[in-house]
Amino acid sequence: NEATLQLPKMERFLTTLGTIANISTLLGLLGTVTGNIEAFGVLGSGASMGDPALLAGAIAEALVTTAAGLVVSIPSIIFYNYFVSRVRRRIAEMESNVTSVLIKLFGRV
Repeated sequence: NEATLQLPKMERFLTTLGTIANISTLLGLLGTVTGNIEAFGVLGSGASMGDPALLAGAIAEALVTTAAGLVVSIPSIIFYNYFVSRVRRRIAEMESNVTSVLIKLFGRV
C-alpha cells in the first residue's frame, strides 16, 4: 500500500501554497481599499483638494500593497499549478502501473 502513502507526501504543501497565493492577492486588495479610503478621507477633510502630500501618501500605500500582493501571488500561483500538474502526472503513472500489473496477473482489470 506504498502508493497510498505517497499521495499525502506529494500533496503535503499544495494546500499551503494555494492558500498563500489566494491570501496574498486578497491582502493586496485590502491594502488597495484601505489606501483609497485614506485618500478619500484626505480629500474630504481638506478644502477643495486636501493636502497633496497626504493624498500622495495614501495613493502610494494603495499601489505598494497592490504590488506586494501581486509579487507574492503570481509566483505562488505559477508554482502551485506546476506542482499540481506534477502530482497529477505521478498519480496517472501509478494508476497505469497498477493496471499493468493487474493485467499481467489476472489477464484483465
